[in-house]
Amino acid sequence: MKKLALLVYPAFSLQEVMNLSSLFLWHYEIATEVLSTSLDPVKSEEGIVVLPQVTTDQFRTSDYQCLILPGCSDFTELCRDQKLLSFLQGFQGNSDFPIGAICGGPMLLARAGLLRGRPFTASIYQEYFDICPFLEREHFVAAPAVVSPPIVTAGGGNFNGFAVEMARLLGLPCRDRIFAGYMDQCTPEDYLPHLPPEALEEMTEMLGNW
Repeated sequence: MKKLALLVYPAFSLQEVMNLSSLFLWHYEIATEVLSTSLDPVKSEEGIVVLPQVTTDQFRTSDYQCLILPGCSDFTELCRDQKLLSFLQGFQGNSDFPIGAICGGPMLLARAGLLRGRPFTASIYQEYFDICPFLEREHFVAAPAVVSPPIVTAGGGNFNGFAVEMARLLGLPCRDRIFAGYMDQCTPEDYLPHLPPEALEEMTEMLGNW
């Protein structure tokens, strides 16, 4: 099965990338593999602990469709993490391997020099442009998402749009809106799903043996 690499670090935002992960698995059969600077457990900002499956030292672009950077509660420590920055700096000059970063994730790309001269967006306070020399105010775009191949950046609230833009960057067909709507907009029939005939036959055979 094809894979995407989800780079995780302390206090990363899990919820910002879960719709992307779900879209890629169920629509394109691209599974998520968790990547970090070590195999030690990493706790998300929601308090959920994940176990990395591969380290940045083992990472090879040929094994993945893309690299995804979630946001994080505190980017200041991450911007001083030399192992993490060294890994990202390895993508300088990259012109074809897709990278996506959402919310505070673009801060890490900028710190590693990957956004130099490139339009981008992020969920960052505008005052940071005055105190972070690696951020280029003239290239910041006030928009939900910015596509500057091979990089997609997005604001943290645009997690659905982020997933759509990443899919399209990879050349995958994707409608404009995914996972849209709330449960209070459903009809009673929406709570009564039916198996398609081929799945019904398979499940009947499987469960009938129980």
